[in-house]
Amino acid sequence: MTEPQPAARTTGLENPLLRTFQSALGRPGIMSFGAGFMNPAGFDVAGVRTAFAAALADDAAPATLQYGLAEGSARLRTAIVERMAAIEVPATPEEIVVTTGATQALDLLCHALVDPGDVVLVERPTYVMPLQRFVLAQSRVVSVPCDGDGLDPVALEAAIVEHRPKAIYTIPTFQNPSGTTLTVERRAAVAKIAERYGVWVIEDEPYRELRYGPDPPPAPVAHHSREHVIYIGTLAKTVAPGLRVGWVAAPSELVGTLISVKQAMDFNGSTVDQAAAAIYLQNVDWTRRTAELRAVYAAPMHTMLDGLEDVLPPGSVFARPAGGVFAWVTLPAGWSASGLLERAVEHGIFFMPGRVFYADVADDRTLRLSISNHTPASVAEGLTRLDAAISAAGAVAR
Repeated sequence: MTEPQPAARTTGLENPLLRTFQSALGRPGIMSFGAGFMNPAGFDVAGVRTAFAAALADDAAPATLQYGLAEGSARLRTAIVERMAAIEVPATPEEIVVTTGATQALDLLCHALVDPGDVVLVERPTYVMPLQRFVLAQSRVVSVPCDGDGLDPVALEAAIVEHRPKAIYTIPTFQNPSGTTLTVERRAAVAKIAERYGVWVIEDEPYRELRYGPDPPPAPVAHHSREHVIYIGTLAKTVAPGLRVGWVAAPSELVGTLISVKQAMDFNGSTVDQAAAAIYLQNVDWTRRTAELRAVYAAPMHTMLDGLEDVLPPGSVFARPAGGVFAWVTLPAGWSASGLLERAVEHGIFFMPGRVFYADVADDRTLRLSISNHTPASVAEGLTRLDAAISAAGAVAR
C-alpha cells in the first residue's frame, strides 16, 4: 500500500543549514551570531506590564477576554493609524488588518494575492522566512540585484518586464540580512514602477525604529503610493517579540479579501494582546523608546563593525548599517562561508551562511552576523572565537 505523502507545497522547505543551526545551538558552550532573537534589555517590560494590567482591569476584562473581529479591535487599528501617520503613511482604521505578528501578515498576503505559479520578486539577498512562505504559496521566486543603496530600480523594472510578477517583496529599512537602507529616491522610484506596471509592493519594516543615530530613516515606500504598496508593521522588535501583534496596511479594495482570508485562517487573533497593544501605543513616548533601543543595539553593532576589520580575511567586504541588528560579510575569492562555519562551530561560535538568503542564485562567500541578543562584551568574545576559526580555516581556503 502506498503511504500518504506530504503536500507538494512543502517541497523545498527542508534546509540542511537551518537544521545545522538548530542542532548547533543545542550544544553546550556555543555562542550565536546566527539568530535574530531580540535582547531582553530592549523589552519595555514596565510599559507592557502596565498595558496588560489596564487591559485586564475589572471594567475592561469582559471585552478583552471575548472573541474579537477578524480585522482586529477598532481601538488598536485606530492606534496603528496614528503610528502610521507618524512615519508619513496616511491610512484609516478601515485599511488596517491586525495580525499575529508580521509572519502571519505575510501568510495572509500570500493566501490573498499569490496563486500557484505566480512570480514574486524579492531582493538579492532577502530574509529566509519570506522565502519559505513563498515556497508554501507555490510561487516562483525571482531575485533582483541590490547594492549599497538597496534594491536597484533599473534591475527591478527589467525583472518586471521579463517575468510579469504578481508582487514585489522588499525590506527597505535596515534590511535583513544585508543591513542596507533604500534611499528616498529609490523608494519613490519603486512606488512609481509598481504603479506603472500594476504590481503589488509588499513592504516589510520590522527594524525601522532600530536606528543608531537620532535621525529617522526615509519615509516608507507606502508614503509614495498607497494604491500599490501594502505595508507590514510589527511591535516585535520595538516592544517585545512575545507581544504577537503585527498589522497590514492595505488599499481599501484589498482589505475585504484580507478579512475573509483572516477569518478562514484563525477567526481572530488574541484579543488580550490586542487590547494591551492598543493601550501601549496610546501611551508610549516613541522618542524615549527609540532612544532606549539605540542604547541596547548601537554599542554591540559598533563593537562588531570595529572588530571585523581585524578578524576577517584580507579582501573581505562588509556593510556598515545605520540600524538594525545584522552585519553582512562577503569573504574573498577562494573562501567558503559553509566551510568556515564548520570551523566556527568547532571554536564555539555560530553564524548564518549567506546562501540561505538567496532565492535563485548560489553565493557561498557571504555570511550574516547578528548582534540582536548581544552586549559589546559578548560580541568581543564571539569575534575572538571567529578569529580563531578563520585562522584554522585559512590554510584550507588558500
